[in-house]
Amino acid sequence: MKLRTVCATTIGVLVSTMALAATLSFQDVDKDKDGQISQQEASMSSSLLGQFEKLDADKNGQLSASEFSNFKG
Repeated sequence: MKLRTVCATTIGVLVSTMALAATLSFQDVDKDKDGQISQQEASMSSSLLGQFEKLDADKNGQLSASEFSNFKG
């Protein structure tokens, strides 16, 4: 019974994370509205955070709207 509960919980979390990533917009993630996404802001999505360095084309530690547009949730 415990294994079934763990599996169901894990699947639920994964589905929720995928749904969140699929609906993220630049404006949703840019919490301080400075026109850039910091790693701290990106941490709201493990998928975005995992792609952060690759997306940061100019390597300035921030994602612009243009860089974010390449995000694949």
